[in-house]
Amino acid sequence: MIFFMLLALFLPVVVNLFLTSDFLSFDPKVASLIDDFFREWQVFIYSIWFLLIWVVFFIEWTDFYLDVWIITDRRIIDVEQKGFFHREVTSFRFAQIQDITVETRGIVETFFRFGTLHIQTAGHNRNIIIPDAHYPEDARVLILKLAESEKQLTSQK
Repeated sequence: MIFFMLLALFLPVVVNLFLTSDFLSFDPKVASLIDDFFREWQVFIYSIWFLLIWVVFFIEWTDFYLDVWIITDRRIIDVEQKGFFHREVTSFRFAQIQDITVETRGIVETFFRFGTLHIQTAGHNRNIIIPDAHYPEDARVLILKLAESEKQLTSQK
């Protein structure tokens, strides 16, 4: 996402170079109008574009940074930020876990040891998903150990 946002920052400059170059053959009057427009408004247009890119980056960063998983000895709490003013909190006990899947795609995810962790639970109508989780296999093993220990505690009672 960051790579595409950096590319988008330079989009107005590329469009200006493309339109003012001799690649497209415009009438000299049209070429003069385009050149005058970009010369007079380039700072304003680029400032508005930069502000728009910055707002989109801030929204994406907020969504990423405020998504949290809390694993306690009794349950898992999933806090998912969706936009600035919408947060969804899901909590489930280890006894509700039915399946845990770790998905690692490609050489980059394998090399840097991150991937997507899917947890399917009983009683919830959707899967709980952690995209880009660091060490997802270790998290899966930890969750399965905690679920097994909770099952042993409930069977002893």
